Amino acid sequence: MARLAGQRFPHRRNADGSYDSICIVCLATVASVLKEEQLYLRESAHVCDPLRLYQVSQGQNPLVARPEIGRPFSSR
Repeated sequence: MARLAGQRFPHRRNADGSYDSICIVCLATVASVLKEEQLYLRESAHVCDPLRLYQVSQGQNPLVARPEIGRPFSSR
């Protein structure tokens, strides 16, 4: 990580040379960019999703896909 781990948006460098910014509050990937400097603007605009915050507070992993997402619409 290019920045200190105690900050809200740690950065990680990927194998392809890009950088990710992760919100430690909601665990979302805020941005993935080629130049680390590009992360700061995205971080300043980030607002945690209330559903993700709830899931994290309940000990759920918000990164696990929900089964109802991706299902075709049914008119039963």
